[in-house]
Parts: sequence; structure tokens; C-alpha cells
Amino acid sequence: YTATILEEPEYSDSKTIVRSGSWYIALDGYTPIIPGSRVRFEGIVEPQIQLGKVTRVVMKNAIIKSHGRTRGSAPTNIMIMLGHWRKAWVGQLQRTLPEPMASLSGGILLGVKAQMPRDFYQALVNTGTLHVIAASGFNVSVVAAVLMGVLMRVVSRGWAIGGGIGGIVVYVLIAGASASVIRAGIMGSLTLIAYYLGRPTEARRLLWVSAGIMLLASPLMLLDVGFQLSVAATAGLLYLEPWIKILSSSVGMTTYVQSILANYLYPTLAATIATLPVILWHFGTVSWISPIVNLLVLPIIPLIMGMSAGIL
Repeated sequence: YTATILEEPEYSDSKTIVRSGSWYIALDGYTPIIPGSRVRFEGIVEPQIQLGKVTRVVMKNAIIKSHGRTRGSAPTNIMIMLGHWRKAWVGQLQRTLPEPMASLSGGILLGVKAQMPRDFYQALVNTGTLHVIAASGFNVSVVAAVLMGVLMRVVSRGWAIGGGIGGIVVYVLIAGASASVIRAGIMGSLTLIAYYLGRPTEARRLLWVSAGIMLLASPLMLLDVGFQLSVAATAGLLYLEPWIKILSSSVGMTTYVQSILANYLYPTLAATIATLPVILWHFGTVSWISPIVNLLVLPIIPLIMGMSAGIL
């Protein structure tokens, strides 16, 4: 099977998963593939059939027979160009920063994993901090806030909102258009549209509307691990975190401690609990030290993101 790879592969502790249309290709070990590459795979092909139709084609024990660049349609060429931009930007970070700081910066800012050292990637998996290198809601909110803050000063509200949505779309594409960043992009765009129309927004409703839009566009997205994790984590933040705050309020803690926990520990606990079934099903392991590690790491993520953007 030969395909132009437009999305970042997914990595586990022992597999590299490449998705191309209805194809689900599993390679043993850690195999970096730059989006925009033209790759020929060989392996054991197993079509999956539901209701008499082939819904997904799985290739197991795949190996790469050839790997190069290609030309395609205009949308494909745009994705390839963006993939090369990402590679160049990560290269700039690697020339400026030592490893693993360069890979961490590229992951936080652009969600890039393909050029990340294997041992560092595995360390993120083991500590439950892999999510910090997944471009998602925080990144999209920063892009939208910066653009809106600038545009609202120079153009009308309508043009500013249009520019904000355009910026979100561009960032989603630059970040590789993974399931998590697409979901965040749709939610962010719907929020801006509601703001323009003067309508109130409700995050829980936006989550399910965004997920529904993605599934209408591609029903097979339901099988995507990134989609499952993104929706589960966001649902955890929206549904479980408020209950965690209510339960913790009965414990005698100072306002300062409550504030620290509410900003960093409670969201991590909520997302961890919500994504636990997905992680166990797909990866067979979970990091129990994740809440503590995230409590230490999350406060510096905005700083790293800002410094990384400054370098680029």
C-alpha cells in the first residue's frame, strides 16, 4: 500500500500507527514519518467488515519499502507544504535549543512528534505527560486570543472574528490536523461565531456538537485513538472536574492551596479518570504518578510555548 502521509503518526511504547483514509498501518517500534512523505508499506492486510462493508483496512507487522516526497492535488500540496514548514521550524528549534528541550518545544507549540527522540517520547508516556506535546485546546485558545486582541483594535468585530477563525484554521493545519486539534479548532470557531451572533455558549454542548461534526465528516474517526482521548479528556474537564472541586471543598485547605490544586491538579485528575478506559484499552498501561508530575509540569507549559514561539 502506497500513500501520502498527511497526519502525524501515533506512537505507543512498542508501535507506530499510521492512518491514511480507511487504512490503519501498524509498524513495530518507533518509526518517525514526516507528514507529506510518500511511503510504500508492506505487511499483513486484514480488512474489517461491518454491515457488509469494509470499514477499515488494518496492516499488521508493516515495514516501509520506500520513503520519499511527492506531488499531488492542491489540498495535498498545501498539507505537504505545511509539513515541510513544521519540519523546518522544528529544525530551527533544534539548532537553537539542546535536546530534549527542542523536541519538547516543538511538541508543545506545534504538536510535532515525528522528529522526537524515542527515549524522550517514552519518558513522556511513562510519566503520563504525553498530552503536553499534543496541540489542542490551550494552543487554539492562545492563537484565538492573540489574534482577536490585535484585530479588535484595528478592524470591526465581524472582521476580527473572521480573522480569528481563519487563524484557528491555519493553526489546525500547521499543527498537523490531528483529531485533538481539529476538535479544539471546531469548538473555538463555534465559540467565536456564537460571540458574533450574541448567543451564549455552553462548553458541554460545544463539545458534543464538535464531536458530531467530526463524525459526520468521517464516521471512522470514532475509531481514532486521538479522537477518543481528546473527547474523553475534554468531557472529564467539563463533567468530572466540577465534582472534584465540590468534594475537595469539604477538606480544610487554605485558599492559596485550593487555587493551586484547582488550576493544575484537579484538571489532571479529571482528564486522567476520564481517559483511563481508553488508555488501558489501547496501550495496556497507565501512569499512576501522572497527577503529581503534571502538577509540577503544567505551570511552566505557557512559558515554554511563549519562548518557543519567540525562537521561531
